[in-house]
Amino acid sequence: MSLKLRLTVQSPRSFRLRLRYVPEDGVLPIPYPRAVLGGLLAIWGLLLAVPYLPSVGFTQATQPTLAVQGTVMATPDLPLPWPQSIAVDADRAVSARFRSRSTLDGILRGAGVSGSDLGNLLDVVTESINVRRIRPGQEYQLYFDAAKQLIGFRYQFERQTAWFVARRDAEWVATQVAIPIESRASYVSAEIADSLHRSLAQFAPSNAAVADLVAKIGDIYGWDVDFQYDLRYGDRLDLVVEERYVEGKFIGYGEILAAEFQVNGRTLPVVRFRDPDGIGSYFTPDGESLRRAFLRSPVKYSRISSRFSNRRVHPVTGVARAHRGVDYAADPGTPVQATADGVVLEARYGAEPGRYVKLRHGGSYSSIYMHLSRIADGVSPGSEVRQGQVLGYVGKTGNATGYHLHYGLLQGGNYVDPLRLQFPAADPVPSEHWGRFVAQRDDAMQRLQDGRATRAAAIAGGGL
Repeated sequence: MSLKLRLTVQSPRSFRLRLRYVPEDGVLPIPYPRAVLGGLLAIWGLLLAVPYLPSVGFTQATQPTLAVQGTVMATPDLPLPWPQSIAVDADRAVSARFRSRSTLDGILRGAGVSGSDLGNLLDVVTESINVRRIRPGQEYQLYFDAAKQLIGFRYQFERQTAWFVARRDAEWVATQVAIPIESRASYVSAEIADSLHRSLAQFAPSNAAVADLVAKIGDIYGWDVDFQYDLRYGDRLDLVVEERYVEGKFIGYGEILAAEFQVNGRTLPVVRFRDPDGIGSYFTPDGESLRRAFLRSPVKYSRISSRFSNRRVHPVTGVARAHRGVDYAADPGTPVQATADGVVLEARYGAEPGRYVKLRHGGSYSSIYMHLSRIADGVSPGSEVRQGQVLGYVGKTGNATGYHLHYGLLQGGNYVDPLRLQFPAADPVPSEHWGRFVAQRDDAMQRLQDGRATRAAAIAGGGL
């Protein structure tokens, strides 16, 4: 298809532009091309106008009441008996969502509120709630008594914070309440097929929840398992994890309480122990810490693009020389973590390493992190850093061909292969906390065994 534009000049003050549709050879002509073109231009104009449509407003009173989308569960365990009693004692409770161009006035009128009662209610609502923050799609609830009179309005503007506006002593009163998080221990068992993420995806309610759970498992087993190379088909992960809910709605995973990872011929059980100060760490059932003096890797990487070697042809210079470190290919901007506690020796730019950070650790160790896109705020010579603290972000500054982190580790001033070193574990459970640890360990391991037994019974009965 081709379009031809013709300019016709009838006089110095008069001219005409004409757009002509000419079908190409072998192509069926479009009937009524002007109508088709006009329709396409109209659709295009509507699409351009969508971002400028107004959001929720509260100045008009002509909108109909919103459609009911289901019943509302009473808010559990609120700290105040009022207005919790309004939600519990209501004869009917409905839930709906604010729509584009809907109004608070119209919503309340549709709920049966009118006259001076409506004016008083609107005054209380607008004095308490910042209506400018309300957006289409946000949920609200209406509570009615047996006479179908509105007795309560609720708007939850944050996950754990809501406004209740309800009758109290014949007046409308507003109060803000904090909604508690409910934790439930859940058993999960996954057999590795191709990746840990896909194996767990069938249990988690969203991709974000899967990613969060995988990250938690990686933090626990990161010293002992290389998730890029160690996993094999048929490996199994069993764990007991906290599931967090707000008013019956899943909001994410909490802590992993116990786990057993059968990976590459090894069985790695762990339990979480919270000491009297509330600090949680992971240990083996006999009290040995899973934490090591150094992290296994300083970045969440996609692959190892180059390993430690005494002779490697440099991809930029073409010269064969030693590669005294490990290159981790990763997405640009991926956080780079300190592999151990230490003090910053250098944090600057160099022609060869680009932006880099060098740390001094205990026991004659030091480490270096090269080709960073930028160095994290607060990381400067002399500052102390903790294991896992972000030092910078993956880039390709300096003498680099692609986005990656070059990580080097020195012992006594000499470069060593960080992938081959076996670092000692951190301190075991202190003797004065042993009784507390045993109680938490036995409870967590019992939950793990109960989960296995329930799963085995379900399989035997054809439930799985």
